Amino acid sequence: MPSSDSNPDAIAEKTIVLYNPVEMVNTALQHFSQIMECMDTCCDDKGAAVTIDALPIWNGINDLIKKGVKLRWITDITKENLPYCKELMRISQVRHLDGIKGAFGIHDRKYYVASANVTKEERTLPGELIISTVKVIAQQQQQIFNLLWDKAIPAKQRIKEIEQGLKREFIDTIRDPTDIINLIINVLKSVTDDLQILFASFKAFQILSQIGLLEIIRNLASEHGVDVKILVNIEKKDEIIAISKELEIEYKNGTLENNYSIDFRSAMKSLFHTKVNTFIVDSSYSLTVEIKDSDMNGSFEELVGMATYSNSQPTVDSYTAIFENLWTKAGFVS
Repeated sequence: MPSSDSNPDAIAEKTIVLYNPVEMVNTALQHFSQIMECMDTCCDDKGAAVTIDALPIWNGINDLIKKGVKLRWITDITKENLPYCKELMRISQVRHLDGIKGAFGIHDRKYYVASANVTKEERTLPGELIISTVKVIAQQQQQIFNLLWDKAIPAKQRIKEIEQGLKREFIDTIRDPTDIINLIINVLKSVTDDLQILFASFKAFQILSQIGLLEIIRNLASEHGVDVKILVNIEKKDEIIAISKELEIEYKNGTLENNYSIDFRSAMKSLFHTKVNTFIVDSSYSLTVEIKDSDMNGSFEELVGMATYSNSQPTVDSYTAIFENLWTKAGFVS
């Protein structure tokens, strides 16, 4: 439907769908001639190869560079498509995102283009091409692309992971209480060697215990031989007694006595102040869980705040150093 905009430069709003390969290439090249500023593309792991192997399309994109058009490209970089992605990096900013399906792009922030690849006789080709100048569609897809661009990681980082066999570092933020519960349980069940837990308060200890935390910890220690260190920020001795009872720990003649490899120490409020509870798993992962107000009564779902989960080694090392420092200063259970 034509736009009602009185601007003589306004684009007629329409959407077309093409299926014929020759028509798709010719229309794409004609469309390239209209691009003046920027071209954003998001495609699956086959997209770079399809683009570069289609010589007219690849030449058309290189002509855009000569015009000064800025390119941004998101794709799923794998060991198999690495040469194509490196070639793409010569002319475009490239970022990696796992699991992309199909392809879409926004050109000059006003043209929306999408295609779905099909594989025939071991060759991957576009199965259809959609081009839309409907303003609201282009705006929505531009927002989606920008969100994906911010989430994606630089191509150089992904290539280093592939070529050097490095693990990818992540820092995830979780806000939904149900997701946080599932994450805590799954992370704890993954422990193989050692677990360090810092509870911000006795109340936080009680709140987190609501989700079955202690049963998992006891099982890790008794059935899997995991070394567990638990540090709790306390205000009075009654809290120490209550925690020891929950952990089934006794302290006799200077020795901790329990049926598990669980070590518990208490730290007075004066030693540190925090609302964040920290789990350090196998010296490789950190999980922090915020309890909004430990003075309130309520369920875990009502009182939990934000959680962060990371395998960033500097982050894990930082939390470990803080824990070990507090552990050394804290008193043994007595």
